[in-house]
Amino acid sequence: MYRTTVKHLYIFPVFLLLISCRQPPTEPSFYFWETYYKIDSTEKQYLQQLHVKKLYVRFFDITIQNRRPTPTGIIRISEKNETQEIIPVVFITNETFKALDKDDIHQLAVHIQNEINYLYPIISDLPLQEVQFDCDWTTSTSQQYFYFLQTIQKLLPEKEISATIRLHQIKYRKQTGIPPVDKGVLMYYATDNPLTAGDNNSILENKEAAKYIKGLARYPMKLDVALPIYSWAIIENELGKKRLLNGIREEILSDTLLYRKTGKNTYIVRKEHYLQQVLLYPDFRIKTESICTEDLISAAKEIRKQHKDTPYSTIYFQLNETNLKHYSIQNLNIISNP
Repeated sequence: MYRTTVKHLYIFPVFLLLISCRQPPTEPSFYFWETYYKIDSTEKQYLQQLHVKKLYVRFFDITIQNRRPTPTGIIRISEKNETQEIIPVVFITNETFKALDKDDIHQLAVHIQNEINYLYPIISDLPLQEVQFDCDWTTSTSQQYFYFLQTIQKLLPEKEISATIRLHQIKYRKQTGIPPVDKGVLMYYATDNPLTAGDNNSILENKEAAKYIKGLARYPMKLDVALPIYSWAIIENELGKKRLLNGIREEILSDTLLYRKTGKNTYIVRKEHYLQQVLLYPDFRIKTESICTEDLISAAKEIRKQHKDTPYSTIYFQLNETNLKHYSIQNLNIISNP
């Protein structure tokens, strides 16, 4: 016969407590940031096997042209999504709000509402639940941007309004302000300017990012978290001018007739040729940047440590076959449930 001891009586309730305190697993989401909406077979596989329920789709950008806010890069939709909930995302440049008064902002909000109402039925038959806005606002534009968000909420009273939050807007929230929205998404990347980052990885340096989120638990808004799975190359010409090429990783530069490796992720161009339809000349310098699985796991652990027991969802930026092949489905599940 099994004999219950005092030791067993203490262990059993503690074991139950540990089980009850574990956060339930969360399904990750993705951003879709292309101008042409079509999901290929690899992308569908990831969406299905990760049980993705939400897809954040950039519908268009708002920029200033001829001193007027203008939609650019409007998405072309080739197929309807019948599986995920689609959340329209609108990117608005900070410069846009520098040029607008209240009447202009109200008119902009109406135009954006109309454009979303036109595009959304083309991509989904599900009821529209949420709209997200992406703007790297500053102290000089916070008043105009926040007024815009309040205006949008009045135009879409039944919808959840969310906004992206940069790292510096977490650390310096007293200066930049808290956007008047229902939910935020912490963009846990872009820790440096890629054109001036030097040897640092401008996409994500975990030690640097951790400095910005020490007060994350005190941020007065529900926050989900976006993590980077994208890559790019920084091209520098002989005059020191730099530009970005998206989607470039080191394996693309493996041809030793075209590139000479000079460091861990740096190269010099040997021969004149095209890379992604960009003409490169001899002696141009290239630096590739991407984030490995181990760095994403470290980032997720740091966020969880600062986020404490608050549940949040992980959104990967961005859904693209070129990005996905560098991260296994199993690892993305681990990262989204640290």
